[in-house]
Amino acid sequence: MIWKRTQPPESPSPQVARSTPSPSSPLSGSPASTAALSRSLRRLQWLGHFTNGAIALIAIGGIVLLQQATIKRAPQGLEDPVLAQDRTRTQLQLAARMPSLGFDNLLANWAFLSYLQYFGDTEVRQATGYTANEDYFELMTLRDPRFTTLAPFISAGVAYYAGKPEKSVALMNRMTDVLDPKHQPDAFWVWRFKAFDQYLLLNDIPATVASLEMAGRWAAMTPKYRRVAPFFQETADFLRRDPNTLAVRFYSWNEVYQAAVDRLVIQRAEQELLAMGAKRGPRLPNGRSQFLPPPGVIAR
Repeated sequence: MIWKRTQPPESPSPQVARSTPSPSSPLSGSPASTAALSRSLRRLQWLGHFTNGAIALIAIGGIVLLQQATIKRAPQGLEDPVLAQDRTRTQLQLAARMPSLGFDNLLANWAFLSYLQYFGDTEVRQATGYTANEDYFELMTLRDPRFTTLAPFISAGVAYYAGKPEKSVALMNRMTDVLDPKHQPDAFWVWRFKAFDQYLLLNDIPATVASLEMAGRWAAMTPKYRRVAPFFQETADFLRRDPNTLAVRFYSWNEVYQAAVDRLVIQRAEQELLAMGAKRGPRLPNGRSQFLPPPGVIAR
């Protein structure tokens, strides 16, 4: 499965001036010149095939590195899992430095699929930790910073599991630097998850407010998500009035709980919500609980 990302439209290329062949030009039509032209065209055609093949091989080389990072994890019982993870990190770092020659999206997709297998190997991850998470997302955001689907995975995998919220924010900064809500309507999600990490883990209130306001502005620019824009501005206003407000913490952790993609992150969010006095409510269609706000917090 290949995820497609929309790109900003490119400006039209300028017209290339065409010259008229002179009588002495190989295009004049004489038998000798026609034969010479045919030989030249055959050479150019062969060179074109060779060049295209070389480009494809370089791109496929990056994919092979990622495939090896996945395949070589299979016989975990035959080698130390920490050494296996170190090798995976080296392969990812090498793939990040290789020239892609136009195959960036393809490499990013392969890295994402490889990451899902790596992250899902819970038994091995309990022995090694999630050190390679950072390398996976370094590669993915470098190759395709418009891959907005990555935002919740970066927050969970890098900020929470790898314990590096600063790195998580830096990776999402790389994305917001190039995203445009006019071309990527769901781009506001990146600001949303960046705000979570800034507030919940870094306690950077000014940066959190700025990210929430940007999420609201970007959401307001898209008809599909315009209705959720006021929520972000309201949350930013809450933070301005009271940076330690219980309401912001409740709604932030509730967002983490509802958007989480991993069981352990869901459990952590549940624990935080219950610890602040929230109560479990009815079950939602996705099977998760609807948490009721703690005393003193007005339900929305």
